[in-house]
Amino acid sequence: MLLHAGDFSNTGRPEEIAAFSKWFASQPHRRKIVIAGNHDLTMDESSYERTHACFGHSKMFDTARCRAMLEQAPGVEYLLDSSAEVDGVTVWGSPWQPEFGGWAFNLPRGAQCRERWRRIPQDTDVVMTHGPALGHGDLCSSGLRAGCLDLLDELQSRVRPRFHIAGHIHEGYGVTSDGKTTFLNASTCNLKYKPDNKPLVFDVMPKPKAESEDAPPATGAARLAAHERAETTEPMCDVAPRAIKESV
Repeated sequence: MLLHAGDFSNTGRPEEIAAFSKWFASQPHRRKIVIAGNHDLTMDESSYERTHACFGHSKMFDTARCRAMLEQAPGVEYLLDSSAEVDGVTVWGSPWQPEFGGWAFNLPRGAQCRERWRRIPQDTDVVMTHGPALGHGDLCSSGLRAGCLDLLDELQSRVRPRFHIAGHIHEGYGVTSDGKTTFLNASTCNLKYKPDNKPLVFDVMPKPKAESEDAPPATGAARLAAHERAETTEPMCDVAPRAIKESV
């Protein structure tokens, strides 16, 4: 499957949404799953009346039409605080992040962020949010961290996914781990908005129907565990940057 963690447009103009939808639908992957990000202004109807003028939209575009372009693109699955299942692997997608520059899908830190993260089902295999968790791919060039503490707590104490995918902080591209979850910042663009970062490719196998502490792990599970234990800011052995055409 092909996963996109948001910011597929500059400011969510209809022509940008249309171009991305056409490109994403044309990719050869059997499942193509996407969430929005803070740049995708027209995807967030609740904030667009405020954000459109702040980011150069001389008029308000039809948010429902923009959203429909993506939702109706052939083979594309748009997640908005919702999930998809791919061959026994569950994927949850959410576009939110703590307030950051007055863009779309911004929430105040604390209770409102926590409320969103509590919607993530326990034992989800892959969690995809636009904003990163605190301490994982969230270090800005200013020296400040943009990650969400409430998200980190929900992931570590309750959900315990095998992978968490984010984007948002361009200079945070790469992979880290807390020993349980592998965190991927898959931002395509670098700090100068140049699309120089390659896609991150990783393997995830469905969980066995009945797991026993005494039973040896399946080959796929053992393979995952080998790099989930690592702690590094560089892509690990099974989480490698490759060209999209190689990631089918």
